[in-house]
Amino acid sequence: METATTPPLPLQRYRLFESHDMDEARESVARVFCPHGLVMLRPRTELDACHHSARLHRDVSLNYVQYGPGVQIDPGYLQDFFLLQIPLRGGAEIRCGAQHVDASPRLASLPSPTEPLSMRWADDSPHLIVRLARSALLSRLESLLQAPVRQHLVFDLGVPLDTPALAPVVHFIDYLRLTLDSGTALQAGGRLAEHAEEYLMASLLMSAGHNHSRALAGDARRSLLPRVVRRAQDYMAAHAEQPLSLADVCREVGCSARALQLAFRQHAGLGPMEFLREQRLDKVRAELRVPGHGGVRDVAAKYGFLHMGHFAAQYRARFGERPSETRAPRAS
Repeated sequence: METATTPPLPLQRYRLFESHDMDEARESVARVFCPHGLVMLRPRTELDACHHSARLHRDVSLNYVQYGPGVQIDPGYLQDFFLLQIPLRGGAEIRCGAQHVDASPRLASLPSPTEPLSMRWADDSPHLIVRLARSALLSRLESLLQAPVRQHLVFDLGVPLDTPALAPVVHFIDYLRLTLDSGTALQAGGRLAEHAEEYLMASLLMSAGHNHSRALAGDARRSLLPRVVRRAQDYMAAHAEQPLSLADVCREVGCSARALQLAFRQHAGLGPMEFLREQRLDKVRAELRVPGHGGVRDVAAKYGFLHMGHFAAQYRARFGERPSETRAPRAS
């Protein structure tokens, strides 16, 4: 599968198994996902299967799955979880309920657990798969709507990854994978890992199409007073050290996520979570300018910045200098 000269596979340190045996591969993958049928598309070819799986907190895990040769996968109903499946190369034919897509590195699939699912993965089509607990995603949807959900949540099966609306989700998944690959233990900082899950779920619900998208956007055209924006800003500034999610802010100010985002764009020129990120960067800078401050990594982690490369780039874009160049003001 690997040689000394090939780069490590995604999530390599979270390897669960590797096998050339069909039964072992099927049973091992089923332990993380669900029982399913697994058949080679070309008999008498050798399987080259492996599965890496890293749980973020309680409700989301990142997975790398490969089979080598093409396979037919028949899970039936997923029941208690959603899957965002991103082919890293190759492709897959996905059928879920009445929907059908030919997935590719530019078009992910997002089957819903209440619809029957079958898949045909082409040769050499490894996938990065985000597993999301159904109950947690529904709870996040109700928080964003500020109303109970009475119909099953069903996503559009095809998720076009190269659209601007999906860019934040794609970038955040990549950020999480890089953080996990680097050995940064999100699990050890439980609150940060919990915040990562909430942000990912909220972003997916806000940007991917599904049967509740119109309800989420329902009051986006309503005019909100700047007072709501000020309340949200004050709340985020006062709680910048905490793992706030968009739903937390919505609960505090009493409006839906779409309405709050629109109000921020109209009155502040940026989104609420962008505002929160800038508040956190400002607080990091303020602490770094105090004599005897902690190390850059410790101060950054205090405000939720775990991937130092991304943090350093955001810091420099905002302040025009590297974090290490920030110093306490010198006495004249």
